[in-house]
Amino acid sequence: MSKAKRVTTSNDVGALATSPNERILRSIHELYERGPGGSNAGSSRGGVGLLDIANDPLLRVKCFKPRKKVNCMIIGNHSAGKSSFINWYIGESVQTTGVAIETRGFTFVTSGRKRETLKGDATFAFYDYLEGVQDMEGLNANIFTEISTSKEKNFSCVDFLDSPGLVDGDMEYPFDVGKVINWLGDHVDLILCFFDPIGQALCKRTMKVIESLNENHADKLAYYMSKADQVEKEHDRQRVLIQITQNLSSRIKNSHAFKLPTVYLPRDDLTVPIPNAIEEVCEDIDRAIRLTVQKNLTSMKEDCTRIGARIEEVIKTNDAHKVDNMKRSMRGITLMIIGWVVMFLSLYIAVKEVCATPVIAHGLRKLLPSAPQLELLLSKEAEVRWLGIKHGGAYALALCLVIYAVITYVKNAVWQLHTLLTKKELAKLQQYQQYITGFMKLREGLYKEYFASLHQSG
Repeated sequence: MSKAKRVTTSNDVGALATSPNERILRSIHELYERGPGGSNAGSSRGGVGLLDIANDPLLRVKCFKPRKKVNCMIIGNHSAGKSSFINWYIGESVQTTGVAIETRGFTFVTSGRKRETLKGDATFAFYDYLEGVQDMEGLNANIFTEISTSKEKNFSCVDFLDSPGLVDGDMEYPFDVGKVINWLGDHVDLILCFFDPIGQALCKRTMKVIESLNENHADKLAYYMSKADQVEKEHDRQRVLIQITQNLSSRIKNSHAFKLPTVYLPRDDLTVPIPNAIEEVCEDIDRAIRLTVQKNLTSMKEDCTRIGARIEEVIKTNDAHKVDNMKRSMRGITLMIIGWVVMFLSLYIAVKEVCATPVIAHGLRKLLPSAPQLELLLSKEAEVRWLGIKHGGAYALALCLVIYAVITYVKNAVWQLHTLLTKKELAKLQQYQQYITGFMKLREGLYKEYFASLHQSG
């Protein structure tokens, strides 16, 4: 598959896509944000993103843009090697290691075109999903983003989140560290738990955080005993492994499938070989990337299906409103005609009553002395014709006016027409349907590229 051109923007700090997974993740992001054209939304050449369609006032479908990268949070006690692992993975020392105070904040490590450091407000602006936690007291001054130009491993597909080292005792954090970690657990794809065999691997704060994360995110957690090379004797390592396993077994779900591999940064000067599962950590990250690719492709299908169904619903509703408007118009016209008849009857009664008054009758007899119809109109019987009572016409007139008022009210009530879509709006919806069909075809192509990458890696 040939490389497609990707239009970059001023806020795009990511490196150009190189791996299949990275290309797929970025392509999905582009389809949501700018559409197949890659230009600004609403341009004549296309460039309408899936979010633009979903957010159209005609549709208003709730839809979220998938992230371009996998978020991997690393937690553990102080000096567990979290920052050292990140530096090793990306091949660049962006995180300070070995100093207690440096672990008191959260640091995002992401790939970009230029080496840069973002502080609190800039970090919250860069990661829009942090909006729900940015008002937590003390966090703004203790959250950072390190942008690295590294292209090592699959770093271009991963955002690392280095968390504060967890310790017991008098250590005070400027924010509720457990609460923030649990909140972030809802928004990351993978949580690596590092236990230092020499430090405070079994500290209560660490165990409490892990137990809390297990309530809702057991499937995201992976456990490792880090810095295994610092325990020279095998029986000492086994003793620490057993202690950690026993402490965790009662706090985690699926403890029967629990594994705690030993990891350490590769080195050539070891006198005694020690099992090192650091490549397994990398595989956990790669697996999270693959799962995210699958999840984003599935989300794209679901969103396209929901948006397509919503478009059909709006068009069908508009057609039903057309038919209903015709029925309402027919009822309204019928009531309007009946109202006219009643109004004409009221005018006839009013004229007859007026003409029957002595002054008007006398004047009419002088004006038209030989009109037999006039005499019939002005006869004494005319005064009692209406309702069989004298001056019954006045009552009949009042009754007709009341009936006319009721008919007018009912007519206005039933002649309330639905607002119909304009031709331009209908054309837009039909164009949206074509876009959705195009998105689904592009998704099929992305899936083929994903499957092809699996065969290549195999």
